[in-house]
Amino acid sequence: MKIVLLALLVCFIGAGFVPLFSNGIDLVAMKKQEEERRKNNAKSKLVINDSNINTVSVSGKKYGFVQLESDEPLGDEDLAPEPGKDEKGDVSKQPDFWKKQQSDLQERIAKLKEDIDREQLDLNRLWSDFYIKNIPAEQDAIKVQISQLTNQIEQKKLFLSQAETQLEDLHEKARKAGIPPGWLR
Repeated sequence: MKIVLLALLVCFIGAGFVPLFSNGIDLVAMKKQEEERRKNNAKSKLVINDSNINTVSVSGKKYGFVQLESDEPLGDEDLAPEPGKDEKGDVSKQPDFWKKQQSDLQERIAKLKEDIDREQLDLNRLWSDFYIKNIPAEQDAIKVQISQLTNQIEQKKLFLSQAETQLEDLHEKARKAGIPPGWLR
């Protein structure tokens, strides 16, 4: 037992001295090389802030990304006016633009809520019919209708949550664009 312990102790001590005698990695020299490399690298001209961070929603998850612009000068064909702008200025700076988007989303949310309430009443009626009927064939037919209506309700609830998220995103985009809060009241 003592021999095994002595062998392990020699191995640990030897492992500690091996880097001293071998040609190991010089971390100080690597640090200096990295600092020189960073000094010689051109600094990026891109500043990331709220105005150039975009988000995209995919199946209920939000992903952020930065829209990069090229350093090349614009050609003559690139100088055409953007579709979102007119001669008087940027359309997104007009209150009607933001109010229309907000009202569209609010109408969509209200319609989805009405549909969910109506379908929930239908579902409650089907459940009462299911328990009133004593014939298994009729109960099976009602059960199929119940499952279809339940799926529709769940799907509309998902659409409702997405529409509410879009409304919150609209308010956030308006805030980032510097739109006065009174425009969306």
